[in-house]
Amino acid sequence: MRFASWWDPFAEIEALQRAVNRLFENFAGRSEVTYPPVNVCDTGETYVVKAWMPGVKREDINLSVMGDTLTIQGEKKEPEVKDGNFYRRERNFGRFHKVVEFPTEVNAEGVKARYQEGILTVTLPKAESARPRQITVETE
Repeated sequence: MRFASWWDPFAEIEALQRAVNRLFENFAGRSEVTYPPVNVCDTGETYVVKAWMPGVKREDINLSVMGDTLTIQGEKKEPEVKDGNFYRRERNFGRFHKVVEFPTEVNAEGVKARYQEGILTVTLPKAESARPRQITVETE
């Protein structure tokens, strides 16, 4: 005995979920992206974070450190167009928020940040408890 094709509510729910995911992906791409791209280097004594942020003004960058986490926030402002309209627009603008977690705690008091030619360099010394210690072995 063969049945007529049935309506599959789960297929409809999956299609709706895919549509909602696409909607949020498009929305996130316009407002808050995984920007700025960063490189993180461990020098032994410090962590060095380099973030590429061309077009962002120094005064539009906010940094905070807590425990083992660096937070980079800011805004990349849209340039004004006085005569005409955009024909094509591929650069993202808007607020950004990036969290960088380290394997150990950092010394928040010793953090230094420098912004030059669109590159933010943040040097974060490791907390004393996280630094390797050389131990001398004594003889009896």
